[in-house]
Amino acid sequence: MLYITPSCFLVGFLVGLAPANSAIVPGRVFDRFISIWLENQDFVEVIKDPDFAHLKRRGILQTRYYANTHPSQPNYLASVAGDYFGLNHDERVRVPDNVSTIVDLLDTRGISWGGYFEHMPGPGYLADFSLDAHGAWDYVKKHNHFASFDSINKNGTRLTQLRSFDAFRRHLAAGTVPQFVMMSPDMLNDGHNTTLAYATKWAREFLLPILEDTRAHSLWKERTVIQLTYDESDDYGKPNRIASLLLGTGLPESLKGTEDGTFTTHYSVLATAQNNWDLPTLGRYDAGANVFQFAADVTGHVNRDPPNLATLDNSLSYAGFFHNGTAADRLPIPPPNLKLAGAGGKGVLPQVASTWEAFAGDRSPYDGGGAVYDGKAIPVYKPQE
Repeated sequence: MLYITPSCFLVGFLVGLAPANSAIVPGRVFDRFISIWLENQDFVEVIKDPDFAHLKRRGILQTRYYANTHPSQPNYLASVAGDYFGLNHDERVRVPDNVSTIVDLLDTRGISWGGYFEHMPGPGYLADFSLDAHGAWDYVKKHNHFASFDSINKNGTRLTQLRSFDAFRRHLAAGTVPQFVMMSPDMLNDGHNTTLAYATKWAREFLLPILEDTRAHSLWKERTVIQLTYDESDDYGKPNRIASLLLGTGLPESLKGTEDGTFTTHYSVLATAQNNWDLPTLGRYDAGANVFQFAADVTGHVNRDPPNLATLDNSLSYAGFFHNGTAADRLPIPPPNLKLAGAGGKGVLPQVASTWEAFAGDRSPYDGGGAVYDGKAIPVYKPQE
């Protein structure tokens, strides 16, 4: 007799779950943002690739986009939390639930969000990896932007928003893709275990049918922006410059096939979302990060180069909570700066202010000035002001 445990029933239920058909919350410039991450390539190599060049003709190439550090995992965390907290490795971490993310910001306005990760075995899967038919790593948690945050992995409702690419295809067909999405292909298609050409060929074959789909139930009912980017560069000996390409109907037609030289990092994903949807800030490095220029042109946001750009390296992680170096490298998670305003024109998320109010008098490395920090340019802790 087959015995179905309660946990098996729950997994089966979650597999069939689709995003709620909540109303679209219009943005100032675009209505949906999808970021797709590939692995470990230098800007100068990516732009020579013919498949990437084919896609480039349809979008905006961001020519001064920098990852925040090495290796992969800290960049994934940085893009949704506004800091990587000293992480300098790809081993398992759990970010305490007093650290808020983009999810908390989106929830303030009821903006739907989700993550799609190729070959993730099931919604909310929390193991470190899964294996393919040949026993090789397939899906890996370190390439999941959300799963390491306790504010997400301890919340069953939020966990159901982390799904596979199969779910993305179903939601695409049904017109239920969320408004803010992070995506990672598997270890072959992202180029980690293959080559640059393998990954860009996959990207072209994955994206072209979507970009050319004009069906009424497709993404293009709303103004959608798709970012194709890399988590980090391959050469640790140079500043961490990567390729980032913006595509979709959320872009002005006049800018397609052009280049944008505005300084941006993975923190700019947060700043751009805040600027577009009038969201609060997390009070971390998202405050002061530049907004994607095509959006800033519409909203009037002023972008600036970092004041310490001349020392940019972004190849070594600074000391922090997750650093695996000496005892001196391991620091508490710093308090957000509760006095900051972000690119959305709003102050710190009330939930953040409430959680960290006892630390309002403590020094913080976040000053909203847009400086870039790494293991050589050490963050400076200052009074919150």
